[in-house]
Amino acid sequence: MPAPASSPGGATPRPADDATGALPWIAAEADLEHRPRLGTGRIVLAVLSVLLVAALVAWGLPWVTGAGWSEILTSLSALPAWAVPSVVVLGVLAVALEALTLRTALRGAPYGDTLRAHAVGSAAATAVPGGGLFGPLLLGYLLRRSGLPLRVILTGIVAGSLVELAVASLLVPLLGLTAYAVASLGGVTAVPLPGGIGAALAVIVLGALAVGGMAVLLRRSVLAGLLDQFAAIVPLPAPPGRQETGPATDDRADDGAARPALAEAVLTERDHLVRLLRTRPLGLLLPTAAARTAQWLALVLALQAVGAELPLLLTVAVFALGRVAALLPLTPGGAGIAETVGAAALVGLGVGAGPAATAVLLLGITTWVVPLLGGGIAALLPGRRRG
Repeated sequence: MPAPASSPGGATPRPADDATGALPWIAAEADLEHRPRLGTGRIVLAVLSVLLVAALVAWGLPWVTGAGWSEILTSLSALPAWAVPSVVVLGVLAVALEALTLRTALRGAPYGDTLRAHAVGSAAATAVPGGGLFGPLLLGYLLRRSGLPLRVILTGIVAGSLVELAVASLLVPLLGLTAYAVASLGGVTAVPLPGGIGAALAVIVLGALAVGGMAVLLRRSVLAGLLDQFAAIVPLPAPPGRQETGPATDDRADDGAARPALAEAVLTERDHLVRLLRTRPLGLLLPTAAARTAQWLALVLALQAVGAELPLLLTVAVFALGRVAALLPLTPGGAGIAETVGAAALVGLGVGAGPAATAVLLLGITTWVVPLLGGGIAALLPGRRRG
């Protein structure tokens, strides 16, 4: 094993993560040893995005619901005392459950360190435009400071991201569309879903194809072939001082050709990722699914707080619609967009204008305000640094 290297500034030395040197080279590219910083341009964009969110809420909610702010404020003032605390608790629960998925992916990581890193990274990814890269880098930096090996961090972040992608882009929309289709067929709503149950079945088929495509891509032979084809077009560099690796052996062999060290490192990380997905599928999926359930319960409680009556099936559909709208990268975390879309859906389903606007604002506390404030508080807490 190479001798441990000291990080800049006299930081605690860290052992090398991989005897081949491939992972330290990737670490240098990702630079998890130093806190990622926002440039001036990104900070300006973040401020502008916050102003855009405020404008969407201030103008969009009254526009889509037909309720003026005087009516919305009256509805807010009439909320029962339990309304805001309940959605805050559910927001905290959702963040804690998401961290549990990450803890499952990070073998040996203390839950407290994982929760803090996840809260800070998620808040950064939500608040900063284009934070889809900055958030994971900040998450990786905090996990690295807690003493986790680089390989564990890389595999854990990728696994957690895949789970979140599957839940947000497949499971939640699928459940929402199915709930709306069943409600329409059962006569719960007078607004029919185009295609009825057939549309839901079509989504199921598309979802199965997406999952199947991901499974094919994660096959080692397929990924190796893609890397080889890519290297033939754009040669993959080897780390400084490293020569390309020799032929692979046993079940890892494909055509026996030498492959750049970077490609071999990618395949090695693929092996760790697939092993993790195979051995801990429920531990990865269930906490994130439960986090979305907590957020849906916040919508249910919000509707109860404003006195709106809506069948549970339709609350699932409205929640899913808002989560899909939140995927649009126009504002941080889809804030403002999810609220206006959700309010419009509630009004279309017969909820009063003021109560609909108030309900989505309560939901926004769970899905947006709590994660941001929680991440800010977690960032101020002193982290425990391990060697």
